[in-house]
Amino acid sequence: MKRLDNLVKEHLILGTDRRDAETQRDLWLSQNPALKVIRVHGVTPEPQTLLMRIGSKHVPRVSIVVEFEEPSVAAE
Repeated sequence: MKRLDNLVKEHLILGTDRRDAETQRDLWLSQNPALKVIRVHGVTPEPQTLLMRIGSKHVPRVSIVVEFEEPSVAAE
């Protein structure tokens, strides 16, 4: 059986603005302390959508991508 060690995964964090996205990022990282963070990308504006145009201030407008590795589980 072939194992995939060191598989890098991505987690997308959405926020209504830069501060909200950074707060959500910090919350997610604090809830997942066992993950090995490889890279945290900066805040990126989301593409304009109809929902953003007609939606309220609660519609996500920015995102942050976190690249991470899950801890390896030892075989029993």
